Amino acid sequence: TGKTWKLQKTATGRTQKSKTLRNSWAKRSEERTKMNQVKALEKQLKDEKQAVKDRKREITLERKKIQEEKERMEALAAKMSAKRLQRLRKREARKK
Repeated sequence: TGKTWKLQKTATGRTQKSKTLRNSWAKRSEERTKMNQVKALEKQLKDEKQAVKDRKREITLERKKIQEEKERMEALAAKMSAKRLQRLRKREARKK
């Protein structure tokens, strides 16, 4: 401008933009792909961890079911043998 007492102004567009917008398009797309890769890896690890947890839960439920069935069968066998003993005692009592 030729006026020495005035400051030389610079373009304000670049300085007012946020740092993410100051980056080039290629750099931003590269960062985006990296973030997507990180998220995919995190999701994969989380899914694997959940699968292990579910498998453990399934195993414990199966064991519990087997144990309950075993106890039920033992109780039934005890009841049946008690009835059988009662019948035998009755027969012995009739023989005497």
